[in-house]
Amino acid sequence: MRRIRVLRRLLKKMRDAKKIDKHIYHSLYMLSKGNQFKNKRVLLETIHDKKREMAQEKALIEQAEARKSRARARLERKAAKEAAKSSVESTD
Repeated sequence: MRRIRVLRRLLKKMRDAKKIDKHIYHSLYMLSKGNQFKNKRVLLETIHDKKREMAQEKALIEQAEARKSRARARLERKAAKEAAKSSVESTD
């Protein structure tokens, strides 16, 4: 029981300090309730892993969004160029 209290206290402190969000807090709280963490160090390692995964996912989403916006801009430029070309041909 003492170990569970220590883990829950750590999770609460990290959530209050905004080091982890409520989603990570809840998932890790339930894992600690289920006796998944042997000690505080293992819990901290898991927290760092989760934060790293979230950062990687966020970076990938940003890269995909940048790629989409570049493609959208390229298509708009191409359409504008073809529209200008067709307007020039129709005036001839």
